[in-house]
Amino acid sequence: MQTTFRTTPLSLHIERTESDRRITPPANFPVHWLHPEDEQCHWTRDREHTPHPITPMFLSVVAPCAGEGRGRVIERYAEAIVGRADRVINGYNYTYYILFSGSPEEIKARVRRHKQVMNEICARLSETWQKEWKPALETLWHYWQDFDLENATMDALREHLNGTIQRTVRMYEIHYLMGSPMWFALDEFEKYYTDLFSGATALDAHRLLQGFDNKTLQIGRALWDLSRLARQNPNVAELIGGFSTNDILTQLPKTPGGKEFQAALDHFLQTYGCRTDLWDWGYPAWDEDPTPVFASLKAYILQPDCDMLARLAETAAERENAIAEAREKLGHYPLAVREHFETLLAAAQTALVMSEDHTYYIDFNGLGWVRRVVKEFGKRFTVSGQLYDASDVFYLKMDDLKAMAADPSLNLAELARNRRLELESWACHPAPFELGTRPVAPLQLYSADARRMARYTGAWVADSDSFSPWEVTAPHSDPNILRGHAGSSGKACGRARIILSLSDAQRLEKGDILITTTTAPPWTPLFLTAGGLVTDAGGLLSHGAVVSREYRIPAVVGASIATTTIHDGQWIEVDGTNGLVRLL
Repeated sequence: MQTTFRTTPLSLHIERTESDRRITPPANFPVHWLHPEDEQCHWTRDREHTPHPITPMFLSVVAPCAGEGRGRVIERYAEAIVGRADRVINGYNYTYYILFSGSPEEIKARVRRHKQVMNEICARLSETWQKEWKPALETLWHYWQDFDLENATMDALREHLNGTIQRTVRMYEIHYLMGSPMWFALDEFEKYYTDLFSGATALDAHRLLQGFDNKTLQIGRALWDLSRLARQNPNVAELIGGFSTNDILTQLPKTPGGKEFQAALDHFLQTYGCRTDLWDWGYPAWDEDPTPVFASLKAYILQPDCDMLARLAETAAERENAIAEAREKLGHYPLAVREHFETLLAAAQTALVMSEDHTYYIDFNGLGWVRRVVKEFGKRFTVSGQLYDASDVFYLKMDDLKAMAADPSLNLAELARNRRLELESWACHPAPFELGTRPVAPLQLYSADARRMARYTGAWVADSDSFSPWEVTAPHSDPNILRGHAGSSGKACGRARIILSLSDAQRLEKGDILITTTTAPPWTPLFLTAGGLVTDAGGLLSHGAVVSREYRIPAVVGASIATTTIHDGQWIEVDGTNGLVRLL
């Protein structure tokens, strides 16, 4: 008997029997398996990083580069996940994880080796990040910064592309070299803290990690400084507040004070303009279309002055008080316990900063440089008539791009345009969270990095806070309560504002509760305006949860169906301490 789905406006109900784990997709989401054996696997999708249909170019670059980069690290770190397979179905990317298999003795030995290596690296995590990994990433940047994209010959550009792919692999190698110990440090500290102090939660542990500056917060402050400059000149503020992006850019040079603001804006975009709304390349970069920047500025300009560094200092003071309290409680514990606490604390504090900084160096600026290289080919293909628009290049695959670069007569304009239209059409159809065949039992993952990877895609992980795959959201006895994960403590009541794109950010007013699928570092400016956060995807260490704690607003993350259950403008209460959203 086949598993069947029944859809309601509020949730997706799944009726199943003990003997049937096969998943039948919704009628409006047909699935055709190219390899029949794929249907026997459990496929889940990453709504935290790619909640929408994924562009072919992004996947064709990132998947092999990330796979090769991680492959260089797997055995060195004795990782639990040794491989992954990806399948694009109706534009959405689904993932199946391949776990290390062996005899019980082999698995135990691998677990011991993994923990030994992680502990050795975490003991010098800050030094390794500052002196090894970060400088290596900055060196990679120089390759792109020093190359003249616009004036290079096609042969030089093709050679530069080959070098770009090689360096993207290296970038992902560094990503996984730092990622596993980073998540291990945070996981170990959370466990140790909650074991030491009766009744303590993971949120309590994270109070000892907050208040350290990072690249994400620095970008938020840079945008805030832009808004203060605009407020100093009412003409500029009025222009930003009342006009579209194109009108703003056209009128700025003619507006009193506009040239000064334009220079500051240009500097901001030169520094941070590689960023896109989310991870995929289908979104325009800020330096291509600064609409998200102006959307945040519109909200910021309406807010009174405040000292952003003072806010950070307040968060840091809370951290130091929490650390002092913990040390006082540990005063009578054996020296070995206190020393281990301090070792784990230092590593976790470094790891939390790294969790935000690595997105700056890799996910947005690093991959942003790669995106610029690909986009340059798109520009040239448009001039040669091989494409209709430069951005259409992201709807091709890397093999397509290389073929067009080698053969100027090859025209893939229709292919790219059709793929774009197809992805746009599938974006209107909510994709199921899982496909294939459900596992008999949750994944047993001894690595913190492996557990986090699996949680990205909603896979069912043992000993974790993730729900089983067939629970769209954890049930609650009260139909007016939506349950997710505790992301940032506290309660807040406010009007729900559903924001699915940064270009729509001007709709968020001071005190509104931001409701969205997921957030990425470019969304950080919204946290100064929002009174709280609710996301469909994510967990305690997701970007939205981490930044909510830094801005000291309550957050419920991983609520799964928040954007389809909560109505725009509805009054709600966010209980970030308990992971609950009440519909008022």
